[in-house]
Amino acid sequence: MIVDDRLATVLRTNATGRLSLRIQFRQLADLLGREMATPPTPVQAAALTRLETIADTLDEDDCASLLRSGGLRSPALVWRFVQRSPELAMAAVAGANLSEADWLDLIPELPVRARGALRHRRDLGDKVHDLLARLGVNDFALPEPDDYVPQPVMAAAMAIANAPIRTPEPEPIADDAAHDDERAPEHSYKPDDGQTPPPLELVSAQQESLLSPPQREGIGDIVRRIEAFRRFRESQPPARATDEEAELEAVAAEAPAPRIVTAIDIRIDAEGMIVAADAAHAPMLVGHRPFTGEVDAPATCDADTLRAFRSRLPVEAGLMTFEGTAPVAGSWRVDAVPSFAREGGHYTGYHARLRRPEPVRAAAAANDDEGDSSTDRLRQLLHELRTPINAIQGFAELIQQQIFGPTPHQYRSLAASVASDAARMLAGFEEVERLARLETGQVEHEGGETDLCAVLTRLVSQLEPAIGPREVRLRLAIPESPVMVAIEPIELERMLWRMLSVIAASAAPGERLSLSLGEAAGYARLVLPLPSALAMRDDAALFAPDNRTTPSSPTQAMLGNGFALRLAAAEVRSVGGHLARSAARLLVDLPLAGAHPAASPERPRGVA
Repeated sequence: MIVDDRLATVLRTNATGRLSLRIQFRQLADLLGREMATPPTPVQAAALTRLETIADTLDEDDCASLLRSGGLRSPALVWRFVQRSPELAMAAVAGANLSEADWLDLIPELPVRARGALRHRRDLGDKVHDLLARLGVNDFALPEPDDYVPQPVMAAAMAIANAPIRTPEPEPIADDAAHDDERAPEHSYKPDDGQTPPPLELVSAQQESLLSPPQREGIGDIVRRIEAFRRFRESQPPARATDEEAELEAVAAEAPAPRIVTAIDIRIDAEGMIVAADAAHAPMLVGHRPFTGEVDAPATCDADTLRAFRSRLPVEAGLMTFEGTAPVAGSWRVDAVPSFAREGGHYTGYHARLRRPEPVRAAAAANDDEGDSSTDRLRQLLHELRTPINAIQGFAELIQQQIFGPTPHQYRSLAASVASDAARMLAGFEEVERLARLETGQVEHEGGETDLCAVLTRLVSQLEPAIGPREVRLRLAIPESPVMVAIEPIELERMLWRMLSVIAASAAPGERLSLSLGEAAGYARLVLPLPSALAMRDDAALFAPDNRTTPSSPTQAMLGNGFALRLAAAEVRSVGGHLARSAARLLVDLPLAGAHPAASPERPRGVA
């Protein structure tokens, strides 16, 4: 096996003098330009650091000379020197040896002055020239005249230098002054005019042939180039305003899409104010105070995150919402850890990372073949996951029940914990599979009728022992007479339990919530209040999956509140009902038994 250690060899060389630094600069630039990994390997990163150190040591003129003659072959290297100074940027761009694809990716990021250095390059492709023209760089080198034949300048100069010198022949003297004037050559002079005597005639016939068109160099050649350029411009039809607008639209269409920000690192001080952020987003975030209870504040957080901040506890998958420009506006998930000073250990704030929550995807149609195939692949994956988990659960139960013989209590406790975790994972797989089947219309329900009032009363009473220690109260306002809905009992109890458990788990200690039930337009309308921790979220965040690994209370959904609400909405929709959000409430419309509802009343925003 051949190991390429040339870069490491160059790094081991100790360069001290100006000449050795220039040589090492060329070597590093050449080796890095051959193959640059993304991200750079440790050796390449060390080489980049050494290259920048050498550039700082050498004066700017030396560094620019090396860049112009070195021919950088890596877009990453060109970009590094473009960011240093205008002179180095011009030199790096003027001497870079990149492919056409690399130029097309790099040019839009270059500063305007660096783009101008490309005007004098003749080795760029047509696509690169077109891109430069769209970006406003269109004053390239003048075209050659039609009859131009290149002539070596040094050869013409040597021919002129070696040409023989001849002096003007003297003119005969005449008495008649008038005749003298007529016969006087053009180069003659009169002493009375104060003119300087003409120099010796150095132009011979050979010199005239060298300087005759089209080989003549100098001002005349430049004039002919300008004339050729003028004729070329005149031959082109004048661009109309509509053409310019079309060009601008084309440039806008071909311009790269704005980079979507998915994560931002921030620093929060002990008072709860953002004091630092990524350089590109610092002006939009620094100064915000997200840990506030004011609903109309420009930056807010959910109740769990606020409690964690006040207790100086770590935050995992919290929610923050910002107002402002597009890159930072909207909802963010936040993971944060408190920081403490090394000396004295006093609390200094939080180190946090903001990340965008995963968007809620729309449900696939019932006859969508792509959705069906995706569901089949998901079910196959879940089946492959169930097999080892079932085996783990069974073996853990054997240990916990001492089937193979006496087992220490410590191992039995661990085995019981493993069996419990496996059971929860299997239950989670069932919920994921059920959601996939519901959203693709693969679930069929049997007919039935159920008293909605009785089911609600029973479920609320079952929640009382879990929410009582936190002093959370659920008040239920229902009609005295039964409200029969066209849903089988097991399905109705399952969907209602999901929604009530989310509300109970998210309620803050001491919170009071009121539930109401009524009838309208062939539907039974159940109004469920959202706790303050959920009410401050927007629709996307409310139904987005959570990243909490374990439930914090017995009533909390195993896969998170967002997933539970999304699954409940799919279950309601599968029985002909609707679930929607209206401000701080969830409106659940379920079809009444024996009724033929046309549409759900007051369909607000949210999940249908």
